[in-house]
Amino acid sequence: MKTQIVYVLVSSEKDLFLEELWASVWSLRQYEPDVIVDVVVDKPTAQRVKANAELMALITNVVVADVPETYTPKERSREIKTRIREFIKGDFFYIDTDTIVCKPLAGIDELANKVGWDVAGVPDSNLLLKDNIFADGMTGIVKSIFGNDITHNGYLVNGGVLLVKDTSVAHELFRRWNQNWTYSSFEKGKSQDQPALWQSDYEMGNIIKLIPDIYNAQVAMGLQYFSEAAIVHFLHMDFISDQSYSPFLGLQIYKDIKIAGTISPECAEQIKTCKSQWASMTIPVGRDEMSFLFTEAGKNFVKIYKDGGAASAIMLKMAVWLEKLHRYTKKR
Repeated sequence: MKTQIVYVLVSSEKDLFLEELWASVWSLRQYEPDVIVDVVVDKPTAQRVKANAELMALITNVVVADVPETYTPKERSREIKTRIREFIKGDFFYIDTDTIVCKPLAGIDELANKVGWDVAGVPDSNLLLKDNIFADGMTGIVKSIFGNDITHNGYLVNGGVLLVKDTSVAHELFRRWNQNWTYSSFEKGKSQDQPALWQSDYEMGNIIKLIPDIYNAQVAMGLQYFSEAAIVHFLHMDFISDQSYSPFLGLQIYKDIKIAGTISPECAEQIKTCKSQWASMTIPVGRDEMSFLFTEAGKNFVKIYKDGGAASAIMLKMAVWLEKLHRYTKKR
């Protein structure tokens, strides 16, 4: 593989982001041992990475970005991510740290050589906007921050995996992305980076192209692409309280790496077989169930049921009563 790989990392001893990066780069090296891997960091993170000899052996270059010291760690991470085009020379393939590589990525070189491509990615949730149950929220947040209606877009790209060319168009997209993220974060109090990316693409006439979904199979919604995935994206789904059914979603594997200070044989095996690392009670959930679970009612009902007690008992009894009421009203 000739296209260089780029990660962004801002991490301290208080989090598991360095361990996420470690697992992702380790998985990448199983299939692409010779590819250039650049990790763009802030100054404090650079010291942590360079002090880890085992991790450094997997990385080609540590690139230190100059970012405001007054920013929070999350803000520094977003600042670097939205500016990575200016820190890296040449075409690159950006990958979030909460990923595992499962196949060779040589197909990216062919995609990078396509004429007229400047930036490319995969639809958020691996779904076109018309099929995405989160579409109203995604387009709504852009409307609330920037005042633009993007409901007619065919898709909104997930910013976790991006193929980026070294072109003037790509540089301009990232310039706008950083500018829009800065406005969103500090003027509107919305620090997410994706709405600013979608806004920037909208401003430039929707120039972001699509690569196959297997290069960013998002576990939350991308089961269709999971078996053939070249990159599995274990999104931080903070809307699900208990994710212990997966060592990657529940973060247990990263905790184990942190405690051991190495990729142990046990962790290595989990990484190699990440597609099968699920608790036996984990099942696919259909569209109707997903739509309900992501409502406030669904999230609260799951929490109440899990916690047990009087509220849980009342909720279960009420569910029986509601079903009877529903059947009665349907007959009328």
